[in-house]
Amino acid sequence: MPYENLEISTRSPVLSWANHPLKSDEIKMAKNVASLPFVFKHVALMPDVHLGKGALVGSVIATKEAIIPAAVGVDIGCFVGDTLIPLMDGKSYPIKELADRSEKFIVYACSSSGRIVATYATAKLTRKNAALVKVILDNGEEIICTPDHQFMLRDGSYEEAQNLQAETSLMPFYSKVDKDGYTLIAQPYSGRWQKAHWIIARSGLLGGKVEKFEGQKTVIHHRNFNESDNRPENLEFMGNCDHSAYHRNLVERNQHWQSPEFEEKRVAALAKKAQRTEGYQYYAERGTKNILQYMQQQPEHFKQAVADNGIRGKQYLLAYNQSEKGKAKSKEIANRYYTCEICGVEVKTPIGLHNHRRKEHQCNHKIVAVLTLNYTEDVYCLTVPEYHNFALKAGVFVHNCGMMAIKTPFKGEQLEGKLKKIRLDIEAAIPTGFNENKEVEKTVTNWQRWSDFKDLHRGVQDLQNKAMRQMGSLGGGNHFIEVCLDTENSVWLMLHSGSRNIGNQLAQCHISTAKELAKMAGNSLPDPDLAYFIAGTPEFQAYWHDLQWSQDYARVNRDVMMARFKRIVEKHLAGGKAIKPLLEVNCHHNYAEKEVHFGENVYVTRKGAVRAQEEDYGIIPGSMGAKSYIVKGKGNAHSFCSCSHGAGRLLSRKKAKNTYTLDDLIEQTMGVECRKDTGVLDEIPGAYKSIEQVMENQSDLVEVEATLKQVLCVKG
Repeated sequence: MPYENLEISTRSPVLSWANHPLKSDEIKMAKNVASLPFVFKHVALMPDVHLGKGALVGSVIATKEAIIPAAVGVDIGCFVGDTLIPLMDGKSYPIKELADRSEKFIVYACSSSGRIVATYATAKLTRKNAALVKVILDNGEEIICTPDHQFMLRDGSYEEAQNLQAETSLMPFYSKVDKDGYTLIAQPYSGRWQKAHWIIARSGLLGGKVEKFEGQKTVIHHRNFNESDNRPENLEFMGNCDHSAYHRNLVERNQHWQSPEFEEKRVAALAKKAQRTEGYQYYAERGTKNILQYMQQQPEHFKQAVADNGIRGKQYLLAYNQSEKGKAKSKEIANRYYTCEICGVEVKTPIGLHNHRRKEHQCNHKIVAVLTLNYTEDVYCLTVPEYHNFALKAGVFVHNCGMMAIKTPFKGEQLEGKLKKIRLDIEAAIPTGFNENKEVEKTVTNWQRWSDFKDLHRGVQDLQNKAMRQMGSLGGGNHFIEVCLDTENSVWLMLHSGSRNIGNQLAQCHISTAKELAKMAGNSLPDPDLAYFIAGTPEFQAYWHDLQWSQDYARVNRDVMMARFKRIVEKHLAGGKAIKPLLEVNCHHNYAEKEVHFGENVYVTRKGAVRAQEEDYGIIPGSMGAKSYIVKGKGNAHSFCSCSHGAGRLLSRKKAKNTYTLDDLIEQTMGVECRKDTGVLDEIPGAYKSIEQVMENQSDLVEVEATLKQVLCVKG
């Protein structure tokens, strides 16, 4: 259904995707927002639109140089096509080329503890004609991406590209090839180099645990003898003795390798290699190693062999050092430059190189500058389940696009007889409503952005302990945890939650500040909840900082819950064995972003709406007893590339409780394992709009990728 241009007299038009006339109080709220002078183009109303605070829930508001805290609420990027992504075959590929592939591939990702791992990913086109910035690094690399794409900082937190400052330290990705042809990766948590094939093994991509061989040391054999090709299918665990025997057997079977002709060519090739700088260095290192081994294994023989070396060589060394040639050589050595293998900088003397490494490379990269570009391009991103970040060839880690329903490899029949046990386990493991965790798990305490808590609004400074205990909890109202089945009987895990009490309190603090400023300035507003901040002011900057923190908190909160949720389902359906999701989707609503629409930079507020740019994945859930949808955005410009975040309420919570009975709830949630008591009566399916009708109304905004029906629902 195309949008309707509402016939109301306002400064900016109001476009509606709802299939029904708005009520008088809804019309008034829409008019209030559309009358503000900084609203850009028009206000877009999604099919699930209904009354909210300040602005309608289900409204999308683009603004110029201002933002309305009450319209945002408290819930809650991409690269040009030639951006290079390093893969496990030892090569780097343009991200656009990866997006053209249909299969998964393996990338490097970084855990929250700073350990680099290997994991599967997919690539996709995410936006067309996107605004761009150029991020310049201190290693000379330049990264062109959207302004909102998040870069991983050295402490494990994330910051949007447009907000990166000069000298900001990023999580680094250093790789090199050693003299034997093996790919080495520098681990940020330790600063030590690790062979890439062992990263593959330790990430569980070679069938789980590392194999053991009695009486032997475990090694990894490259089947095609290409030491840089670390694809799992090219790697094999072997005992070191078996590995050596295998190579000797190959040599013995190949008579050409033993022939005089081959030996003559081999010796000539070695001599030629020794004449090159890298070859000379290689043989010097190998010779040193052999001599040291000889000294340790045959010390007496070595002493006899070198007994008179000092006496015989002293006179020649003194004469050489005093000669013009010797003096020139000493001067040349003293002024010789050495290349830092990490950043490529030329540093004078070995001691200088050592000091340079210690000072500049405690495994780090720094920002030189971020420049706004005056052109647009199509951009791409990766989906990286579990770790949600990936390495660029340029040498840093970046966040992948958001995702929070997961498709599992399980089938519906595996759930038979287990739903009630799964629900009880979920309710025991994940606090709901006003409840919080009794103990704070390590994943929560390790979140890097707790260090920023002191910089949040002074009104929440006594809430850090509560915020930590609530991370990994569901909340109440329309928040939920669900097990669903799609039309192919595949099991999906889905949840909806936000930034809990800390996000709400931060919002209230800033809303109060905005109202105080409006009162002091004598601003006449149609509704006090439309008080706003002007871009560039300290109040705007403080609010924007706290909003980003709240949205990060909401994301991690969902991650912690989903990890627990997934482990519970794995316990019942796979005996506790971890499974790899087939698809992950995580979308935010009630949030604001800087975006480009109709060729201009604006702040887009989605209050109860989801971003639906072209190829964006999103979730549009129904109610407790209705269908839900996994969708892809169509990038409709008139909706500011947005869609609804659900069905939308038809009745207020109070009216729903007065209208329906417990028997109605039992009937409307038939076939769903869930609470069936008066405590969740306000969430009865009848209190919500028809999700089928809502989806029909936004067929020009999204296309359906999967249709889900819940079989289990946990509410606060």
